[in-house]
Amino acid sequence: MTIFSIIYILTSNAVTHRRDKSILYSRSTIAVLLYCAFLAYVSLNLSFLVGGIGLFGGLFHATPITQTFHIFLFFISLSIIQLTAFYPRKLWIKNYSTFFHIALRKYIYKNTNIIGKMGEQFKIIEYPLIILFIITGGVLLMSSSDVVSIFLSIELQSYGLYLLATIYRNSELSTSAGLTYFLLGGLSSCFILLGTSLLYANSGTTSLDGYYVITGISNVTSEDINSELSTYNPLYFNISLLIMSVGFLFKVSAAPFHF
Repeated sequence: MTIFSIIYILTSNAVTHRRDKSILYSRSTIAVLLYCAFLAYVSLNLSFLVGGIGLFGGLFHATPITQTFHIFLFFISLSIIQLTAFYPRKLWIKNYSTFFHIALRKYIYKNTNIIGKMGEQFKIIEYPLIILFIITGGVLLMSSSDVVSIFLSIELQSYGLYLLATIYRNSELSTSAGLTYFLLGGLSSCFILLGTSLLYANSGTTSLDGYYVITGISNVTSEDINSELSTYNPLYFNISLLIMSVGFLFKVSAAPFHF
């Protein structure tokens, strides 16, 4: 449903030149998120009955826990769009902000020099589209059960966040913040990709369930089982997880990587 709504907004943006349609697109996005939350609730009842469903060859798992977090994410995103997509930013100019101008002059909405300026988000149709990209990445990340799908979901989410940081194109602070975020995000993605490649090189699989089985068997001594897995060294696996964790901590700006 989110992918369909992304295609709908892209198509609508391509056939119109009016920049004041962002409110309409934001309302459409809110309706889409409500419907997605309803679909997640229906899937929640289904996953409770069967305990969980594997999707796309095990790349994703739909379980009651993932569906609950999906509903939570949809409602949080809906609230964010409701709070940020409909109201203009107020702009105060010192020359027109005296008590005399405020009390004795009549100001017309959108034409005044003191308040009620048209916010830039009214002219940015792509705002709900970027939000939908981020939501899609977050939904896929919550359901991922493979390190490849985890990496792709994080990147899909991060690209939207890079654009969201630089959404005010004429602002120098916004541009510098987005560029800094992009460079640090690329660095953390390198750590995650390095950890993923080391995990695959040392274990031969990218499935999280496969890692659980391998680490469980590797803890068995060679007297109990005579196979190649009995000589598997879990130190390589732990180092790979450590490198991947560094990338994740960079992504969320957690200490000591928040600098």
